[in-house]
Amino acid sequence: MKKPLIFLTVTLMLAGCSTLKTDQAIPLLQAETAKMLGLGSSDEITVTNVNGAQPDALGGQKLSYRATTEKGRIFDCSSMMMPGILGSAPTLSAPTCTPVVTHK
Repeated sequence: MKKPLIFLTVTLMLAGCSTLKTDQAIPLLQAETAKMLGLGSSDEITVTNVNGAQPDALGGQKLSYRATTEKGRIFDCSSMMMPGILGSAPTLSAPTCTPVVTHK
């Protein structure tokens, strides 16, 4: 009796998970990346080329994107988006970024 009840509870909890589409995640990625790079505002950065990998078994999805600062510095970044449970908003892990070397 306990096993079906536990299974039903877990199923209902997962059914309430919410995720974002990649284009909906851009403002969150912009804010988290600006914070990580030590910029004063998320307005100082532009996020482009957002791509999402296949979600894992728990619904987490790796997002990769390119971030460009107002000063022209370019970074290739990635972050993990975890779905929100029971009506809470999805969360993003702190992004990891590597500078893109451009020669002019």
